[in-house]
Amino acid sequence: MRSSQKSQEFSGRLPLKEEHQDFIVSAVSSGSYLTQSEVVAAALDLLKAREELRHYRHKEVIREIQKGIDQLERGETSHFKADDVKAEGRRILAGTARN
Repeated sequence: MRSSQKSQEFSGRLPLKEEHQDFIVSAVSSGSYLTQSEVVAAALDLLKAREELRHYRHKEVIREIQKGIDQLERGETSHFKADDVKAEGRRILAGTARN
């Protein structure tokens, strides 16, 4: 590790914004959680799940891009007019808005 980098070890203490502290206290006071640690653990579980989903979606986008590149290399292409694509998108959005 370079001397200019901070240690990545967990210190065991984290300064929290007052609004976060209030939320934690409120969650325990309401009976939803037994301890403040439980509230923090639940929040971290949600953050972890969100990051895993973001990572999964990123990998999916990369796969889809590669799929398109492979199709192009095989000569599997179609020609579209930008105005036609936009019109189709507007039709789809208009149908969604009505439902």
